[in-house]
Amino acid sequence: MKLVSILVSVITVAVFFSLPKETFARNDTFSSVKASGQAISISVTPTRVSVGDTVRITIEAQNDGSLRVEVLVPDKGVLPLKLNSVKPSVYASQFIVTGKDPQGLYAIQAWTGQEARPAAIGKATFLFKKLIGDFCITGIFNPKNPEKDMDKYIQEMKGFGANFLIATSIITPKIVYYKSSICDTNGSSVVDQSYVDDLLKCADKNGISVMLSATWDATRDIPYPDRTKSTEDIIKELYGLYGSHPSLVGFYVDQEGSGIYYAPFVRKLCGYVKQINPGLLTACSPYVDNSLLASYLSVIRNLDVIIYQGMVMASYRPDNRIKFPLRRVKDFGSLSSGAKELQNKIALTHVETFGYGENRLEDLFITGYNNIYQQILSAATVPDNDGIIMYDYSGSNYNMLNQYPQYRKEFIRSRDAVFDGMKAFELIGKASKDRNQLAVYFPYTDWQEYRWARYYYSALDAFRMMGIPVDVLPYAPPHRESYPPYWPFHENRHVLKRLLKEKEVLVLPSVSGFQATDSDLMKHFVGDGGTIIAFGPRIPMGRTYDRTLLFGIEKTGRRAAHSEIIGQSGLDGKTPHKGKWKLGKVTLPVWRSEGAKIIAEFEDGSPAIAVNTYGKGTVVSILTDAKTAARYFPDLVREVLNRVGVQRYVDVIGTNQNCDVAVSKTRTGFIAAVVNHNNTKLHITLRPLTAFSHRESQDWIDMVSDKEIAKLKSNEPLGIVVKPRTYRLIEMAGSANK
Repeated sequence: MKLVSILVSVITVAVFFSLPKETFARNDTFSSVKASGQAISISVTPTRVSVGDTVRITIEAQNDGSLRVEVLVPDKGVLPLKLNSVKPSVYASQFIVTGKDPQGLYAIQAWTGQEARPAAIGKATFLFKKLIGDFCITGIFNPKNPEKDMDKYIQEMKGFGANFLIATSIITPKIVYYKSSICDTNGSSVVDQSYVDDLLKCADKNGISVMLSATWDATRDIPYPDRTKSTEDIIKELYGLYGSHPSLVGFYVDQEGSGIYYAPFVRKLCGYVKQINPGLLTACSPYVDNSLLASYLSVIRNLDVIIYQGMVMASYRPDNRIKFPLRRVKDFGSLSSGAKELQNKIALTHVETFGYGENRLEDLFITGYNNIYQQILSAATVPDNDGIIMYDYSGSNYNMLNQYPQYRKEFIRSRDAVFDGMKAFELIGKASKDRNQLAVYFPYTDWQEYRWARYYYSALDAFRMMGIPVDVLPYAPPHRESYPPYWPFHENRHVLKRLLKEKEVLVLPSVSGFQATDSDLMKHFVGDGGTIIAFGPRIPMGRTYDRTLLFGIEKTGRRAAHSEIIGQSGLDGKTPHKGKWKLGKVTLPVWRSEGAKIIAEFEDGSPAIAVNTYGKGTVVSILTDAKTAARYFPDLVREVLNRVGVQRYVDVIGTNQNCDVAVSKTRTGFIAAVVNHNNTKLHITLRPLTAFSHRESQDWIDMVSDKEIAKLKSNEPLGIVVKPRTYRLIEMAGSANK
């Protein structure tokens, strides 16, 4: 089936289906076309749904009487979709979402003509709850009966809830795993060339949505300048061969990258996919060494899925091994999730089931139980995440177990880590389902990129020490100014509006200055009622605001060694912050007040914590770095957060930097998750902040065992123990005393 014409009108990229569901979706609309030029468009409203919502679907088609519609239902397979005729060439249906519907990506496909050779195809997708997936290495399956082996793999994946695959290594230098007329297939058997079709057939049958890798022809020495064109040709050929499979939902940009130079490449390939069929999804997986990249990827309108790599299993080379701790999975995933919140992408968290160096088992690239299990626990605490994807269960576990039966014991333990981890992922998701009001903000500044590792990791660990979950919110440029290498100059008004509407509180961890785009954003954010909490020792200068006016403090040019913080008046000017907090010895720049209220001083009388009013908003300056604050005066920081209106429901006391925490509100209380990555147990205190009437008590429930563990008086704290390398999930529900 060759593409003859392209209709670039609009239909919703996310569509819903009748059975069960809830969508992922955007408010964009698209249409799709096939060989004869006949157009089929699908739209849905609302594009994001919850259980109990009614979803309305409209399909427009130049129908010759052969229009057919079907839906790929996760875990079920392909089912027909009944439509009512509204008027000539327009059809409609509506559905009610139920709590019994399976989670995953629902793929709707409409076509005219013959099923084997459709004249036109319309595609659309929607996401209900979570995507659980794997990077599937296409060529690992048994060549004697690949389809049977693929079905076995998919059944095993479904055992821990998988509903999504990205098929990779479709083209290797020696073997091509599809029937290509572009690649050199002389070394590829007929069976080899059936693998992609076989995988999609298994996916159709099992209700698994699939994205295919978009890569160049690796069988030839393609010059670098020509590789993008080669990739486009491969995408077009793959879609022409396999576009009629309901399970084919889009293409994954196989080339990884870092730095904002990667964004134009992703933009070009995603745009090409949408030209072929705007209902197809697009995805990419950037590296984590440039957090600013999340900003630029977030505003690529044709990019639907961002997978930020976990990268905690280290490098190939011992002399270049970064050795990120397992808890960084949450930080990298939160960066992607924060970008998604600004531009409504699907954000998946990446977990590595392989290992290098000392992380691997025997001489094989497979890692042990704790490495896999704790990554998944950390991924589960990413706020408002859309799911998880592994690299790669297919090759580093499923295939290894088949190829090396002598290591069965080790591989079974690694497989158990995935199954146990995914049970925990589902449970912990009850605590991480909501975004946090407190968000660590990463601005646009190329020269500040090194601060991601130097200051942001430290600040994120500081909030772990205080038991306070936070989001990571990367800068998002205005779409018109998102084309590097040109610099952005103007604030993103859409982002400003959302930050104010959602009452976000922005944390700045030792940010030294802003370019004009962020300078305007901060000035207008605070002026219109927003709140900023800046940690020292750097308080940011601005291109378009006066730092003294915005923060209400002035740098003196002196430095001093401090050993103590003394509480002064509260934020309301009345309630005293009683107490003194020892600091050891900390040398910092000395500031003075220029209109800000001083609520804590160092022992020499200079400001330690200052609060300033600017326009309708508030700016708090805590003049130590975040980790010093968390180590020496965490209760004072918690009090500041409470006073400036950060919505918190519980104090989690007793955590350290090697923990992950998630909290969500319920109708009568909250759910809290504490992940302990340490090798020793932790004694944790949960101290409720929500006041209940004197007639109510607190029912404490362990959500893992689903048992009540305590019934306490209103606002009475609960002590729990979290064992090494595991987690606790606790619900507190207020109930009337009888």
